[in-house]
Amino acid sequence: MALKLVLFVTVMVAALALPIAKGTSVVVEVQPSFVPCSLGANVTATPPFPNAQVQLRCGAGNVVASTTTNASGVFSFSLDSTRLSLLPTVPLNHCNLVVTTPLSTCNSTLPPVGVLESRIQFIRSSVLGLRIVLTFGPVGFRYSSST
Repeated sequence: MALKLVLFVTVMVAALALPIAKGTSVVVEVQPSFVPCSLGANVTATPPFPNAQVQLRCGAGNVVASTTTNASGVFSFSLDSTRLSLLPTVPLNHCNLVVTTPLSTCNSTLPPVGVLESRIQFIRSSVLGLRIVLTFGPVGFRYSSST
């Protein structure tokens, strides 16, 4: 039994010491997500927010990436190793999605100032050849009167 334990510990230490294979890249994705044209209440019955500017902000509000929603109010991000090096040294779960386009753009009865914000959460990881893909998604967009 002791020999099995020693062998197991030796194998685990060796496996943990192995570097990621040369040529392997890490990709962080925010899965395709819907931005509602609302203050963030019941999004199932809410129209989409088309052509909205969405930013991925990390740390002290550093903009890491930005994109625009399509006509259906859907967006996604994919950050490769090059862009990941621009991330501040904070965990990705300390990043937020921020819709900077004023809500009044999609509905004139909504506030002309403020933003929609959502924390992101880890969904899954996968290995595709020499790519490690980490997938995140929004927790849920809510209106914030501050920017």
